[in-house]
Amino acid sequence: MRWLPGLLLSMFLLITAAAPPLPAVVERDFQPQFARYGVQGSFLLYDEPAGQYVAYNLKRCRQRFLPASTFKIPNTLIGLQTGALPDTAEICRWDGVTRSFPQWNQDMTYARALRVSCVPCYQQLARRIGVARYQQWLRRLRYPGMVVTPATLDTFWLGGKSQISQVEQVDFLRRLQAETLPVEKRHQRAVKQLLILRKTPEYTLYGKTGWRFRSARNPDNGWLVGWLERADGRRAFFALNVEPQPGPINDDQFIASRRAVTEAVLRELKWL
Repeated sequence: MRWLPGLLLSMFLLITAAAPPLPAVVERDFQPQFARYGVQGSFLLYDEPAGQYVAYNLKRCRQRFLPASTFKIPNTLIGLQTGALPDTAEICRWDGVTRSFPQWNQDMTYARALRVSCVPCYQQLARRIGVARYQQWLRRLRYPGMVVTPATLDTFWLGGKSQISQVEQVDFLRRLQAETLPVEKRHQRAVKQLLILRKTPEYTLYGKTGWRFRSARNPDNGWLVGWLERADGRRAFFALNVEPQPGPINDDQFIASRRAVTEAVLRELKWL
């Protein structure tokens, strides 16, 4: 049995060589950027050229939250791929119910519905897609944590048990940007175009916000997920998640904080 230690060592070296190294994580303190806008939370960025993550509040970056309107990204892809949504120029008809967001109270294309986060339009789409196709396509997209049932078909991304982390959001966005999702490339490209928030000669900023409204049991929770492409080809992917600081809540400030904090952090990291 004198050969056994050598055999075990060889097996260990083979296994460790086959296991890909985990990307490095650099932790940074961006609390001043959050505090400036009256919020608290976490920020995760994947620096593609460096092959590493930059994280503020890393433990919270791994915590799962309801996706809210960030789910409109996979929702649109599933709608297009299944044919439930013929194309993003399809008109969503207003149901005549006046809601507190004036921009929702009108007919609009699904391209506009994504940009203004029109919940009623995407509830109509959800009813077209149906539970079985959601369950099939969420598995295929590797978009985790969604719990879809007949009772929650048109609300599962807004309330209930569905949850996703910032780490998982970034992973999904990286595959969308690279067009490696199991969805026709034309659909991936169409959705990517709808996510453009700002385009300049130096960079293009892509993103989608989300807002889980506060209730008696839960505080407000806000998202901005996306990526930034520099003109020289460098890319960084990010996911921000915020909650209001304790005390009185200013809704306008909270809404604005998602993009303001994200851009402040991107400037700090020299991406903007």
